[in-house]
Amino acid sequence: MKLTISKHATEQMKARGITEKGVRDILANPVLPTILSKRDPETVIALGKYEGNTWGVVLNFKTQNVITVRRADKNERRYYEQKTSNLQG
Repeated sequence: MKLTISKHATEQMKARGITEKGVRDILANPVLPTILSKRDPETVIALGKYEGNTWGVVLNFKTQNVITVRRADKNERRYYEQKTSNLQG
């Protein structure tokens, strides 16, 4: 299925300084997804690194539509670091 990026996500990407390639790179090898919404279990957040920052890409996993992109919060960064350090040894 083809990835689509919402208008809102495009605006947030521009404002926050992350490119479409950066988003696609994160989604190509995300650390998670975890479910965000009890009403919509298909909405997930994928964490990844881009230019030294940890980002969260919020998307509908079923439709592959990116809803928004933001910097990961403190707990998400901790989770990301824990998961990636486990992978490295």
